[in-house]
Amino acid sequence: MDGNALVIDTDGTLAAINLPETNRLAMMYAALRCDLVDVVRLTDKLDMWLDDEGIYNHPVNPYATELARRFGYVYQDYYGPVLLCSVTDDGDSVDMTVDQARAALTQVAEILTAIGCRP
Repeated sequence: MDGNALVIDTDGTLAAINLPETNRLAMMYAALRCDLVDVVRLTDKLDMWLDDEGIYNHPVNPYATELARRFGYVYQDYYGPVLLCSVTDDGDSVDMTVDQARAALTQVAEILTAIGCRP
């Protein structure tokens, strides 16, 4: 994995990116193909960013939806590509550590396999 943030697209495609220290929001907009973002805090160290208007702009992302369900977010589907990254104690989104990235990738691979997509 080259980058330490992970983009999961609606078709199961994975892309590793790095979040820059400056213009981080612009990178998120580009990676998620949107103009407005929202965050789901999966844990105190793992964020899932998505298009705030994804329900209108993208199909359901079954992989992101299943990932969120594993963390207790069972009441809605998530739409469009999502970006997984770490979060600092100050609330800043940053690249995951190598260990965090491996753990996230392992969970995503399990979901891709279970849903019928190969990682």
